[in-house]
Amino acid sequence: MIKKIFLLGAVALMFAACGDENNTDVDTPNDTTVISETTAPLLNLTDFDAKAGEFVGKEVEVSGIVDHVCKHGGKKLLLVEGDNNMHVYSDERFDEALSGSEISVVGIVEEERVDSAFLAEKLKHEEESHGDDSNEADVEQLAKMKEHIKHMMDSLKSEGVEYFSNYSLKYVSHTEKK
Repeated sequence: MIKKIFLLGAVALMFAACGDENNTDVDTPNDTTVISETTAPLLNLTDFDAKAGEFVGKEVEVSGIVDHVCKHGGKKLLLVEGDNNMHVYSDERFDEALSGSEISVVGIVEEERVDSAFLAEKLKHEEESHGDDSNEADVEQLAKMKEHIKHMMDSLKSEGVEYFSNYSLKYVSHTEKK
């Protein structure tokens, strides 16, 4: 009997020590939840192409100056820093007033792989689009595109790689730096 009373007393003491969950005492708040803010890793635009492969499908933050917002739909902008640049794509239109502004962009790294099949398809498309034109400018543009594609294919072979990666950001948010 004494053991039962002792056990009940221990259980009661344990509940008393846990405290009342409805206690609103300012000095002893009940909420012990720690809110941790997760931030996207910051990549320098100068290092973006070299490091982006590590972050494909993940959010990163990149800063630079908006060189321009695409006039053909406004859903792409070119971010620059010195001689380095990258494209940021969005489902929504960017405000053209961002042109010339320094911003930090949070986005998801996307990779486009350029391989020999992609280049062959690109060449076929260009020939179908401009091959029959007698327009001298289009003929010249097609010749330049063919030369560029040939150079890319030769580069794939000489470097012994199956593809080149083009990295960009899928827009999540941005902040304008003042």
